[in-house]
Amino acid sequence: MVQYKFTLNELRPVTHIELSREGSICFWFKDENPDLPPRQWIPDSVSPDGWQEVLRPYLTDTRTLKIYNEQGEDACIRYINTRIANYLLDEFERVREACPVAIEKKYLSRIDEFYEWFWKRRQSSNEKIFSRFLQHLKACKRQESKPQTWFTVKEAATYIRSSISKVRQLIDQGKLKSHRLDDSGSKSTILIHRQDLDALILFDRSTGLSKRELDLLKRFY
Repeated sequence: MVQYKFTLNELRPVTHIELSREGSICFWFKDENPDLPPRQWIPDSVSPDGWQEVLRPYLTDTRTLKIYNEQGEDACIRYINTRIANYLLDEFERVREACPVAIEKKYLSRIDEFYEWFWKRRQSSNEKIFSRFLQHLKACKRQESKPQTWFTVKEAATYIRSSISKVRQLIDQGKLKSHRLDDSGSKSTILIHRQDLDALILFDRSTGLSKRELDLLKRFY
């Protein structure tokens, strides 16, 4: 992101962009009004409260403009959000050992927002960013007790940041492996292995994985 310095407080998934008359990209985060010029708060040692509100710089880098011109707005928004998500993950890895708990929670909340944004719009081309998200989830789990191996449908929904109905749909579609504890039909207890959930995050399915996909999945164990 050329000529733009992120601040953690403002970061949300980008939901709207426009091409300016000067040929650069202006962008708005989630919940910002696209009818108003996008603005941001930056540190200012002169200001009484230490902050100053300014017009958010436009994006002028060649890569962003090329994607906008050749692939359109949706592809450009996805690219910008990928850049921001990677930035967030990099910064969190850099500061997590020393940052205050309140800041750590804010990072985790922001990363979750981007994870959910990509999950709702997942494409096969997003494998790299979902690999980063999975690394992040694994790092967070290592901070806890022994990682959980088997999940109920409700726990699986929480793990992949989705809904219970979506998990059941994925099972019914054959995309997510599941195991029943008995043969009592729809009321039997369903358990899902963590590895199958991780495969779903990475590849949008846990069945029919290629050797390359299986090898990538093994890196997380």
